[in-house]
Amino acid sequence: MASEIGIKVLNPTIDPNTERTLMAIRPESLDGTTIGLLANGKRNSVELLKHVYDVLKENNDVKLGIEENKGNASRPCPEDILSNVADNCDLVITASGD
Repeated sequence: MASEIGIKVLNPTIDPNTERTLMAIRPESLDGTTIGLLANGKRNSVELLKHVYDVLKENNDVKLGIEENKGNASRPCPEDILSNVADNCDLVITASGD
């Protein structure tokens, strides 16, 4: 008796998250804000963030507070880095590189 060999195809999609989540409060203006930059550790993420900051600085009175790199895109950001940017910045921009 011959055995059947096949490939099981899995559906990689998930149902959307329909729970309400809190969104960060958006400032009315960026003028006078301190901006933090948080790279995810992937190649080019730091360069991307610096470019975004430069563009924002051209049109707004902003200052750079903290530049951090969490160092590993597949891991959560360490609590000490999160606390540091939260305590010292009005807003934080994150980026994924490559």
